[in-house]
Amino acid sequence: MTDVVQSANTPIHPKVSVCVITYNQEEYIRQCLDSLVSQTPNFAFEIVVGDDCSTDRTRDIVEEFVARYPLLVRTNFQPRNTGGSRNNLEVHAIARGDYVAHMDGDDYALPGKLQAQADALDGDIGCNAVWHPVDFFDDKGGFCSGTTADLSSFKDGLVRFEDSIRTGYISVFSSLMYRRSARIVPDPSRNMLDLYFTWDLLSNGYGRVLPIVLGRYRVSSTGSLQAASLRRVELLALDHASEFLTRFPQHRSDFLIWALTAGVVAAKSRRRVALDYFRFSWHMRTWVWPSAITSNIHRVRQARVKWRDKRTIAPASLLQSS
Repeated sequence: MTDVVQSANTPIHPKVSVCVITYNQEEYIRQCLDSLVSQTPNFAFEIVVGDDCSTDRTRDIVEEFVARYPLLVRTNFQPRNTGGSRNNLEVHAIARGDYVAHMDGDDYALPGKLQAQADALDGDIGCNAVWHPVDFFDDKGGFCSGTTADLSSFKDGLVRFEDSIRTGYISVFSSLMYRRSARIVPDPSRNMLDLYFTWDLLSNGYGRVLPIVLGRYRVSSTGSLQAASLRRVELLALDHASEFLTRFPQHRSDFLIWALTAGVVAAKSRRRVALDYFRFSWHMRTWVWPSAITSNIHRVRQARVKWRDKRTIAPASLLQSS
């Protein structure tokens, strides 16, 4: 069991819960939480911080915020390190808001984020999830504006289930706000990517991408994922794809387009996981027009953001990790 600390003054029924996931982020967590407590929406919200037994001062800093903002901040402290997936799932499971937003502890929100996303969900009952573009930056001064990503392939910002399957990516997890009633409550012992959240939320509704940048995403100085971690994430994505294909066999062609696109991207980077994607594709035993695959590859390339030093950054093999 985790140690759940809750202020008696926390709003009884916040409209929005912001789930903050952190581990050994003493250099960043203050900026993240400051960006959230300074939000000024016209509704009650809570911030639920899940710390995965940090060994630095992360927990001390979080407790400062609990003391300063008892109406806003509560915690879910793990008594021992459990891994990012379990920490993430447990915090989302105790969120009480009608809408739930996610934030990694080294990212931060821009003013107006919570209001804009909640307004979008309020105004569209069939919409289960809302994303927004983010600026990417690193600790060495690197920066790329979220406005450089071309998301025009999502016409009028609409994201259908088949769109999310084919691209495998909408935006980073720290840009997501979703309708809590549309979400499953997964077993916290499972390893689960936010890709699973995306597919599950859109399997019984649709999503939207707002046209404005409302957050900033920190890229680590050594890259967002190391090679070994990236392979583990991609294999887990294939596992998720197998599960959803079983649940939604009518989307077989969409999963084939996703796998072939991801395989081409991986092969171009000379990553051996390309073989896993192509093997998955082979077992699909269905047909799609080659033009559908080339069109999807172009769509993914459009969504890349451009760094000032002419680098580009794209989601790791068309997906994001949780």
